[in-house]
Amino acid sequence: MHVLDAHTPSLSHHEPLLDGRPAPARTLFVLGEEGGYAAAPRPDTRLVLGRNTPDVHVSIGARDWHVSREHAVLRCQSDGSWVLRNGGRLPIRIPDAPALLREHEAPLPGGYTPLYIQGTRLHVVELLISTGHQAADEARPDAGTRDLSWPLNPRERLVLVALFQSYLLRADEAHPLSWKETSRWLNEVPGQRGWTDRKAEHVVDTVRRRLVAGGVGGITADSAHPEAIKHNLLRVLTESATLTPPDLRLLDTGIGE
Repeated sequence: MHVLDAHTPSLSHHEPLLDGRPAPARTLFVLGEEGGYAAAPRPDTRLVLGRNTPDVHVSIGARDWHVSREHAVLRCQSDGSWVLRNGGRLPIRIPDAPALLREHEAPLPGGYTPLYIQGTRLHVVELLISTGHQAADEARPDAGTRDLSWPLNPRERLVLVALFQSYLLRADEAHPLSWKETSRWLNEVPGQRGWTDRKAEHVVDTVRRRLVAGGVGGITADSAHPEAIKHNLLRVLTESATLTPPDLRLLDTGIGE
């Protein structure tokens, strides 16, 4: 197995290289709050996720007593596919599927899958099952890194995560929150208070103006229908990996460094 350090970028738009090369097909990447692992698809290989940091591969909710010490196990089957088993008390939410209850198992699809566990705060674990191929335009291992994300300060990122949280959670019937709903969520975040709908909207307007100056269209009243502006902004931010599922942690922890 290969260690992924805590600074590994989100797996939603980035597959790490292993020893400078693309990972073999069906390699499993697991990234938690403090790093993670990549494991080759060998039968009976097991990765354990949970609160008991010294004895698990990937730490989840190390200081959250609602998360079980060994909350989940990822196991490789004889055909190289991977299965997720919930051994904890709390359910594990998987996008586009019923919540995985205790002692239940589910096969993992290829590609990217975020897992959500709601304890005293939301915990996000990212999974990625490799296809074994790099994209045609992917840079060589020794080339410089291209970052397509747009710059956001911590305050802007927090507001955008609150606004678009149901999309990042991949909730059924996801939609942007209203400004009133967004401000209510922001006032529930640790260390945050005094938010109003107008303050939240002003922060997002600042981001929109900066993106327009950078050549982005469809996010202003003169370039899109009013009901489409938020959706177009979301598309720009997610397709560029500016917002990713791990950003949801900000709603439970506040603005990070």
